[in-house]
Amino acid sequence: MAEIIRGEDLLKDERLKKKLKDHIEKNLLIGMPTETVYGLGGNSLSEKALRNIFKMKNRPVSDPIISHVYDVTQAFHQLYHINIFEKYLIYILSKNFWPGPLSIIAKAKKNLPSILTAHTHFCAVRLPNNEIAREIIKICNTPIAAPSANKFQHISPTNSLHVLQEFTKENVLIFDDGQCDIGIESTVIKIVKYREKERSCLFRKVNAGDGKITTDLEVTTDEEYEQENEQEMEKLRQCLNCTRGDSHLDIYFKLKNIFDEVEMGGEIYDAIMKYKNLYHYEILIYRRGRYTRDDIEKVLRDNPLLRDIKIDLYKKIKFEKLDIFQNGEDDEKVKEEVDKNEIELEELGEKKTNWGNYPNDVNVHNGENKKDSNTLEKCKGEESSSKNEVSPGLLLTHYSPFVSTYLIDLMVDIERNSNMKRERVYFHLNKCILLDVGNSFLTYQHNFLKYINISFDNLVKEVEQIKYVTKNFFLFLREAERLAIALEAQNILISIVRLKSRDEMSLSLFDRVFRSASGKIIKVHINEGGQLELFGC
Repeated sequence: MAEIIRGEDLLKDERLKKKLKDHIEKNLLIGMPTETVYGLGGNSLSEKALRNIFKMKNRPVSDPIISHVYDVTQAFHQLYHINIFEKYLIYILSKNFWPGPLSIIAKAKKNLPSILTAHTHFCAVRLPNNEIAREIIKICNTPIAAPSANKFQHISPTNSLHVLQEFTKENVLIFDDGQCDIGIESTVIKIVKYREKERSCLFRKVNAGDGKITTDLEVTTDEEYEQENEQEMEKLRQCLNCTRGDSHLDIYFKLKNIFDEVEMGGEIYDAIMKYKNLYHYEILIYRRGRYTRDDIEKVLRDNPLLRDIKIDLYKKIKFEKLDIFQNGEDDEKVKEEVDKNEIELEELGEKKTNWGNYPNDVNVHNGENKKDSNTLEKCKGEESSSKNEVSPGLLLTHYSPFVSTYLIDLMVDIERNSNMKRERVYFHLNKCILLDVGNSFLTYQHNFLKYINISFDNLVKEVEQIKYVTKNFFLFLREAERLAIALEAQNILISIVRLKSRDEMSLSLFDRVFRSASGKIIKVHINEGGQLELFGC
């Protein structure tokens, strides 16, 4: 049976520390608090522990897992297989963003279990901004692989009770540290390098952000580094004046100090410049989170050795191109963006299919149940898990309740004038739970079976409003799911009227909201009689 343990007790109880260490050494799993969401943790270096994670979560092995470390030196020592320029780049990023919600994907060490990387040979690593999590990693003396502590594709857990609800009957030690501070998963980036600058520039113009980077243009095996790798630690020992008694970790700690003054030149500087000039480097953002593209770009721009590194977004996270963000444009513009939306939805990872293919979907047209209607859901469907991803969090159906869920949005004037082009749909709103964000449907709450409001009226600044909703979204969504199951509701509806800002923090939140409903959107028209009319989107 799962057990909840006060996280703060771990800091002072030696018996509890031994219990944790023994648990991990037996390849058993833990519930680990972080600033983002709670993780289901196990030994990153043990294939048996990793398989236990996949099995307990019902997670496909095509979806990789992020490893958590207590210091960047641990990542260099146990996880990454990268040249010294890449070590420098990751160190600079870690100096600015760690501990914190940034996961960095780079080439993995050859001895790592391939299941950790979804057989891509690239691993994602981060240092959590949570004292209990870092203590867990230090006690276990191993990186901790920890995807979100929930069944695959279910709502992410943001407190220890959520983890207990997911894995009550499992042998899991759950360390409680209250509600997560951020409430959504980390930003994920990948370091990508190309052999020829000219060819990579041409490639970027054609395929920027499309994720098709495993080509002859990307260097996935660094032959230069492979030749030097075996002698790397000995060379570092010499140029850093390390003794024979210094461990590899000791050497990496000294290397960090040199990295802080690398601009001054020297052997390390020359080695860094060798690889910087040998390859063309870029960063690709695979998952939005608290740290944004602008945040990362600022750090790179402030460093003379890194300021020429470009950043792009992976195609599956470009939600700002969806047509719901194009409100207020003229008819031709809307049509153009809708066409673009069709393309983007396919790129998000699903195949076109009919509405009603989701378990629990109840779609009513003209007053009759029609499970196979082709009018309301035109761009959503089952996803293939056969394609191994280099990053987690890319499937369209993610963070989802067990009850059929839809997003609802108000029609703007241009849509009202053309609403005859949309087909009317009929939901029994009195059998639906509405999760409202920011009072959008407060006046109409009597139409719904239950009304839940994430209100931020007391917060003036938009950035504080977004942070508040982000921190609490999964918490409120779980409550909506609980009510829906208890009251036998047909659907959960999530209002996105106030979630369509195009700033990066808002888009990070929208990513989770959109995937929680598998991208299913309904437009709402409030008629002259104050009644809600629903249309397919």
